[in-house]
Amino acid sequence: MKYILIIVFIIILVIVLSSYFKLDITYYNIKNKKIDKNLKIMFLSDLHNRNLVNKINDILKKENVDLIILGGDMIQDSLYESDNYIKLIDSLENETLYYIYGNHEEHMKLKDEYTSLIKTKKLVLLNNKHIKLSNNIILYGLDSPQEKYLNFGKKALTKEYIFSELGELDSKRFNLLIAHNPLEFDSYVESNYDLVLSGHVHGGIIILPFIGGLLSPDLTFFPKYYKGKYTKNNTSMIVSRGLGFSKKVPFRFLNSGEVVIINLMKE
Repeated sequence: MKYILIIVFIIILVIVLSSYFKLDITYYNIKNKKIDKNLKIMFLSDLHNRNLVNKINDILKKENVDLIILGGDMIQDSLYESDNYIKLIDSLENETLYYIYGNHEEHMKLKDEYTSLIKTKKLVLLNNKHIKLSNNIILYGLDSPQEKYLNFGKKALTKEYIFSELGELDSKRFNLLIAHNPLEFDSYVESNYDLVLSGHVHGGIIILPFIGGLLSPDLTFFPKYYKGKYTKNNTSMIVSRGLGFSKKVPFRFLNSGEVVIINLMKE
């Protein structure tokens, strides 16, 4: 019995270490008649100030992307826990970067000082703003204040709130939304975005075979949207498993960090 327990412990340790050190690359091809220009996007989310400068740059050299989207929770809880993220964006100064805040940026200590620092960097902060990526592709960034994140299952976002922050959409264009919290997918569908990029859930932290992600940050089990691509009506959402670890649950199990590559393609 003792030897069986030792073997089980070693197997669990190997899985945890593998999930810690490994970075997966996941590819998605998105075709749509409204896309007028092929674009290759790298999507990074939930770094939590983990030092991945070299690994991400190694991937970038192979992928030759057109732009990088940073989907929030790139730092931990204060200005003093943002140094590895700052090193990362400094290393990407020759790339086109778009960034929105997640819940960790929203509740961080010294937020104003952090925002002032970020505005000196070569990136576009898209908190409740939009920008044209081509004549017909519009990128929106939704910045939800801390009280708008789900709390024990209570629905926080509505279509009306999203429109109040970002305005209504031109349905003839391809509307791409960066929204940190995927658990509000129904509201993004109601708002008629074509594609949503989210993170936040860390892949459920522990992925159980044949079952899925175990836990979401709002402390509910088995979150409905935890990784991969989801489609409802005319809206698709890609959820990154994220790159780092939260302080509350500083590990992953059967759930390596993830870099997402998205090819937007003319149909």
